[in-house]
Amino acid sequence: MKAWILEEPKKLRLQEFGPTALIENKVKVKIEEVLFSSTDYDIYSGASKRTYPFIFGRNAVGAVSELGDKNSTLLQKLDRVVIEPYIPCDGCDECRDGNYQDCSNMQELGHNCNGLLQNFIDLPYALLYKLPDKLSNEKALFVSYVAFCLNIVDSLNLEKGRHIAIFSSTKTGLILAQLVAYYQAVPVFISNKDELLDIARDLGVFYCFNPEKTDVEHEILMITGGRMCSELVYFSDSDFKMKDVYNAAAVNANICLAGYSNKDSNLSVAQICQKHLKIFGVYNGAGNFSSAINLLVTNTVNVDIFIGDVINFSTLDKEISSVTPEDLMLKSKIIKV
Repeated sequence: MKAWILEEPKKLRLQEFGPTALIENKVKVKIEEVLFSSTDYDIYSGASKRTYPFIFGRNAVGAVSELGDKNSTLLQKLDRVVIEPYIPCDGCDECRDGNYQDCSNMQELGHNCNGLLQNFIDLPYALLYKLPDKLSNEKALFVSYVAFCLNIVDSLNLEKGRHIAIFSSTKTGLILAQLVAYYQAVPVFISNKDELLDIARDLGVFYCFNPEKTDVEHEILMITGGRMCSELVYFSDSDFKMKDVYNAAAVNANICLAGYSNKDSNLSVAQICQKHLKIFGVYNGAGNFSSAINLLVTNTVNVDIFIGDVINFSTLDKEISSVTPEDLMLKSKIIKV
C-alpha cells in the first residue's frame, strides 16, 4: 500500500505501508482516481491549516478489491464505487436518533482526518456506492459536490418561479444553479469571476451579474418586480461584500451560508435584525449521494466543464508543484492512481 504524505505545506513524501488484515465490516478498495480541487490545493499549500503529517484527498472513485464479509453487502469484487467521505461519530444525539447527516462530530476524509490519496484503503460498507456503467469515473468524482448542493436545495423553500440568489466565487455555485433551475426556481448567479459567469450563461442561467461591475441590488429589484429574493445562498469561500447579500434579500428572507472556509465574514447584526433575516449553514453532502449519482447519470447536472488535466500518482510531488489556484478555478485536476 502506498500513500502520499503531506509533511508540511507543499512537501509530499510517498510512503509504503505493509499489508493490513481486513476486518469483517470493511471493504478494501483500490483507489483509481482522486480529485484535486481548489479546496485540496488550500490544504496542500497550507492556506487551510492541518496537523502534519496528513493525507489529503476528499473525493475518489475506485474498485472493490476485497470484501470483509460478503453476506453484509450487495457489493461484489471489482465493482466500481464512489466513496462518501463523511463518517458520522455514532455517539452524538443526532446519530442516536438516526439523523447521521446532522452528526455534530462528523469526520470528513481528507478534511479533518486522513484522506484518499493512496492506492488502497479499507472503508466501511456504508461509505461505498456502486456506480452505474453509464457514469464515468471522472464525472463520479463530483458526486459529493452535487450531494452538497442537494442538501442546500433541501434547506431552501424552493417554489416554481421563485428567484434564488447564489453568491459564488467557485464552480460549486454553478452546480447549485443547475439544480435550482431543475426544480423550476430561477437562479440569479452572482460572481466576481467573469469566467464563471460565462459558463453560467452557457449552462442556460439567464440572470448573471458581477457585483464589481453591476449594481446587484438594482438588477434584482428589476427582475423580481421589487420583491427581492426570499432565498439566498452565500458560499463561504467566496469574496463578496455582505452588504450586497443583505441588499439582495427581501424582508424575512432565508440566507444559507454554504460550505467551510478559513475566511471570516463580518455579519451585520443590524441588517439581520432590521430585515428579520434567518441565517443558517449547510456544511456537506451527507445523506444525498444516491440522488446525486442519479442526477449525474441522467446529465441533469453537467460537470463535464469541470474535468481538467490528468496528474500521475507516481509523479504527483513533481507535477503538483506547478499547479496554481488559477488553474483550478474552472477545472479540477484528476489524479490517476
